This record gives sequence, C-alpha cells and structure tokens, in this order.
Amino acid sequence: APAGLRALPMPPPQGRLALEQVSVTVGERTLLQPISFTLEAGQILGVVGSSGAGKTTLCRLILGVMPPSGGVVRLDGVDIATQSRATLGPHIGYLPQNPSLFAGTVAENIARLAAEPEGEAVVAAAKAAGVHELILRLPKGYDTVLGEEGAPLSAGQRQRLGLARALYGAPSLVVLDEPNAHLDAEGEQTLATALLGLKQRGATVLLVTHRLAILRHADQVLVLEHGAIERLGPREP
Repeated sequence: APAGLRALPMPPPQGRLALEQVSVTVGERTLLQPISFTLEAGQILGVVGSSGAGKTTLCRLILGVMPPSGGVVRLDGVDIATQSRATLGPHIGYLPQNPSLFAGTVAENIARLAAEPEGEAVVAAAKAAGVHELILRLPKGYDTVLGEEGAPLSAGQRQRLGLARALYGAPSLVVLDEPNAHLDAEGEQTLATALLGLKQRGATVLLVTHRLAILRHADQVLVLEHGAIERLGPREP
C-alpha cells in the first residue's frame, strides 16, 4: 500500500469476502495451493474436506491471523493485511474448533474480555446464539463465574457460549470452524437458527464442518483436498 494509506481504517464492512490467488507455504510444505473465490455479503459458504485438507488454514487466513504466502484476502475490497487487529477484530466473529473460555463471568467471556462489556450487546449475542435461556438457568445467570476452560459447563455448552462470543457486536464476517462438533440435537437446532439469523442480517459466514446435514443452510459449498479446491459451487439440493 502507498505510504500513509496503509493505516487508513476501513468503515464497518458489509461483508463481501474475496480471495485472490491466495496460497500458504510453510518451509517445503504447501498448506494451501493458490485459491480464488468470492463470497457476497449475506452468503453462507460450507467448507468440507478430509483432515489436513487445509480447512483450518483457510479460516486463519480469512481471520488475518496467518499471512498468505501469496495473493490477497479482501473484505469489502480492502486487503485485510493492511488493517490492524484492533480495526478488523470487531467486524469478524470466530468460533474455533475447541473454544477456550477464560476464568471470568459468562458476560465477560461473551464480550471477548472487553473492559466494559456492553450489557445489551452481550444479551443480543446470547440470544442470537440460542444460549440466553441456558445462561439464565446458571446459578448467577450472566454473572456466573466460570473456571479455567469454562468449568462447570459441558463441551456442548462451551461451544454454544463460544458461538455467542463469535456473534458479539454483530460482526459482518463470521468464521465457524466445526461449530457443531460437540452439539446435541437441541444445540444443532439453535445453530441452524443462528445461521438463519446471520443470513437475515446480511452477515457473511464461513462454515467448516464434517457433519453434512448442516450444509443444507449453505448457499455455496467448497470441497478442499490437499490444499486445493476440488469443487466449488451452489449447494446441491
């Protein structure tokens, strides 16, 4: 970027995501071949592929936590490599495969440890993730203090709380890496409702999953194998 333009903060993004010949090489290993695709705001992209196909690498690229070896990741046309984490962070929600919760209250965990959690935004995120009722059943509701790794919550409850954290502040781009790995039938239903809500408000969603049933909510499906796109297109009915 030209000097002086690099630090220009972007306006709140609409969520259009574009990968332009993006690749990742670590040492001798190619984790991701040069891939390109565009996802319009409000679309859900389902990403599938065998273990080691490059799905998590793709997530990390889009989050801006891993720089590409080649190519550009753009959000609303802006190269995300030119944006600081502080600028980009509030606009991107992320649910990792095993969400780590912190020792702190439920509200602090949802608010990403913000110095002053915004009460309304915390409740809105919990409702969007379908965990508001579950939280109200905890001993002190949103003020319930969790131990390290989210004790005493079950793995499924931690995952649902992690989804609420990903939705905090209504981000325009949401990356969900195996969001239903630990969910029971009720959790699957709340995830489906959350995806519908994201779509309705025009958020762009990258959904990595092994469970193919959830792909019925996707607009496009990307099949990754050995770091390359094997198939990309509309979900087959």
